[in-house]
Amino acid sequence: MTLIEVIVACTLLAITFTSLTAVSVKLAARNRTNAYTEQRTATLFEQVNRVESMAYDSLTKYLVTDSVQVGQGYYVWQYVIDTDSLSPSGRQRYKKITLTVTPRLDPTQPQTQTIRRYKSPFSNPLNN
Repeated sequence: MTLIEVIVACTLLAITFTSLTAVSVKLAARNRTNAYTEQRTATLFEQVNRVESMAYDSLTKYLVTDSVQVGQGYYVWQYVIDTDSLSPSGRQRYKKITLTVTPRLDPTQPQTQTIRRYKSPFSNPLNN
């Protein structure tokens, strides 16, 4: 084996390792992005469950802007609560609540959900 063959082999090996490093860096970045997306979605569903489990009359009192740390990042949630509305049938009152979860690490990636929260009727025709 001559010196030129060794230099060519080392050059090809360096190019191959550089390409593999670039691929592994890109995969790590995608995994990190997927982890942040999963954490943001989990935070969103946690807040949706919170809204659905609250009493209707206390929605405006307890739904405030807040944040939580999940893993490496902080997530901020905000609520926009519309005034009472009537259902199309005119029988039930509801509030339209818009929930937005925004990661502080990437504020350009908010996730928004609209929730309609109905007020329970005082009397149920099935119970009469």
